[in-house]
Amino acid sequence: MAVQAERIPKYESVALNIASQIVQGRYPPGYRLHGRSTLASLYKVSPETIRKAMALLHEHGVVDVKHGSGVQVLSQGKAEEYLASQKQTHEADVIIEQLERAIKAQKRNTEKMEQSLRELASLVRRD
Repeated sequence: MAVQAERIPKYESVALNIASQIVQGRYPPGYRLHGRSTLASLYKVSPETIRKAMALLHEHGVVDVKHGSGVQVLSQGKAEEYLASQKQTHEADVIIEQLERAIKAQKRNTEKMEQSLRELASLVRRD
C-alpha cells in the first residue's frame, strides 16, 4: 500500500499550522483558542475537522480541550516536539514511497528479464 506523503489529511494540516503558531509565540501557553466555528471559518474547513485537529494536539499534550470551556494552549515545548515528530514521520513516508517505487520498478525489470529468458529458451529449443 503506497503512502501519500504529499497529501496529509486536512485536520493534520490544521494541527500543524496551529502548533507552528504556538511555537512562534502567537498562541502562548494559557491562551484560549477561538471556538470551533471560528477556527473552521478561518481555515475553511468543517467544525469536525477542527475537532479532530484539537483532539490530535490534545493527544500530544499541546492543548487542553475542555467541553464547554474551549481549548487552552498548554505547552510551547510540546508543540515543538509535535512538529518535530511530524517532520520525521513525513520524511519516513517519503522514503517509504521511494522504496515502494523502486521495488515496483525492480519487479517490472525482473518480469521483463524472465520473459526474455523464456523467449531465448524457446529459440534455443527450436535449434
